[in-house]
Amino acid sequence: MNTIRKEADMSMQEMTCRILRILADNAVNTVSPRVMESAVIAAALGIDLARTRQLLNALHASGLVITNMESQYSLITEEGMRWLDNLMVSAGQKCG
Repeated sequence: MNTIRKEADMSMQEMTCRILRILADNAVNTVSPRVMESAVIAAALGIDLARTRQLLNALHASGLVITNMESQYSLITEEGMRWLDNLMVSAGQKCG
């Protein structure tokens, strides 16, 4: 049974990884990636929408995602894809 882990159980790195994995899947599984709504990401992670927006703002500031001013819509950047790939290779981790 696949259960959603609560925010308190996830480290910051794991939340970052899972957000980037969701956005990366969106980018590679479509011909023309579209922005993702923060509410969709929050629901997939099982965390609060306000917390999801905070995380997206931080990821935007670090260049891993592009998000609008209200953090309603986001896309992963090439840098975000590289970060995710490096994490998966170096740590042998899977997320999402």
